[in-house]
Amino acid sequence: MPVAVITGGNKGLGLAQSQRFLDAGYDVCVVARSRGDFDQLDGAKHLVECDVSTDLDATFLSEIYQSLGPITAMVNNAGVHLKKPVWEVSPDELNHVLNINVRAMFAICGRYVKLHKETGGAIVNIASMGAMMALPSAAAYVTAKTAVVGLTRSVAVDAAPFGIRCNAVSPGFIDTDMTRAILAKDPARRDKIEGRIPGRSFGSAQDVANTIFYLASDQAAYVNGVNLPVDGGYSIGF
Repeated sequence: MPVAVITGGNKGLGLAQSQRFLDAGYDVCVVARSRGDFDQLDGAKHLVECDVSTDLDATFLSEIYQSLGPITAMVNNAGVHLKKPVWEVSPDELNHVLNINVRAMFAICGRYVKLHKETGGAIVNIASMGAMMALPSAAAYVTAKTAVVGLTRSVAVDAAPFGIRCNAVSPGFIDTDMTRAILAKDPARRDKIEGRIPGRSFGSAQDVANTIFYLASDQAAYVNGVNLPVDGGYSIGF
């Protein structure tokens, strides 16, 4: 049975990702700081409660490997946002954003490659449209997600000789509970955003999960080092 490890796979977009792999017959291990909505997953058996931002050697991944065997798909989904302009971001806040969005992912990628040099595998890193364009009052987040794309390219090159691919996904505006709550307070902003999306609609968590699953699967065997936007065309301008 193929194995997928998904960080932050217990809520939001991560929950949809976990269920997508479960539905495809994967043995899924969710890594998260708390149980969250893990019990909503149909068929999930493995939860590792771990704060990836403090385990910067990614030792938890070795423990999962020893327990479940080679990890077919590694999805680096855990992340954090910070809504502040650059001049208001404190050093501690910047470190927090970088630790979760970049340093933890860096460590996980490195540990994954070390463990899978003989078996090959696939890594999918979750970036953001903030990796492709500036977002207002989000300097720390944009910096971190831009770094994710650079890391993805570097890992793709370095790990290719071992049969390991590494790609990134950049979600755009996705219709989640959090997005709806934020935009309900500012209907004009939602209209403006939808006006830029060619299809005039937000994406779904399933859209993102399907793309991640594709990149991790053998159907994308010759896809390596890409950052694939899942944004309905928002990033191309309209």
